[in-house]
Amino acid sequence: MLISTSELNSIIDNSNVIIADTRSFKEYSEGHIPGAVHLDLFAFHWIDTTKNGIENFNDQARKLFSFLGVTSEKKVIFYDSVSGMLAARGVWMLMYFSHQNVSMLDGG
Repeated sequence: MLISTSELNSIIDNSNVIIADTRSFKEYSEGHIPGAVHLDLFAFHWIDTTKNGIENFNDQARKLFSFLGVTSEKKVIFYDSVSGMLAARGVWMLMYFSHQNVSMLDGG
């Protein structure tokens, strides 16, 4: 589940890799890993836990990840600059949707 910076460097130009920067947009705009997309998952939340609410959450999350280009063939790597909490949320969300080809950047 963790990927090292050297492993990331070896696949960074692969078209089947999506790098998601989960920091704030301010931090992202001040600098990010080349090719990384910004994804603020803390701004994306759902409070309706009814059956219909969960179905709506699932639909919205699928649309969000689809917009970023996530497909079953793509490896998605999340990173942040804090404790990994933001990146871990991205990993969890994709695993929730049965996307197993997902990692979190170790140390970043």
